[in-house]
Amino acid sequence: MLQSYLRSHQLVGSTIEALEQGIRKDSDWWYVPARPDHQLPKTYRYYEELTSIENELRENEKIDVLLVPSS
Repeated sequence: MLQSYLRSHQLVGSTIEALEQGIRKDSDWWYVPARPDHQLPKTYRYYEELTSIENELRENEKIDVLLVPSS
């Protein structure tokens, strides 16, 4: 499910990847390290997309996810 949300938010030919080995749950929140598949010229767009994905997951799936930027 998360992968489909990530794929739906492509940035100028780049996709956002979840780093599965770092995913953890703390209480009701999921913490998911994420990164673009290559360096982006406008980092703010990346953060905007992460926020959009988090909001969609909260609204559509009723789960709280924090996408943590990772390198």
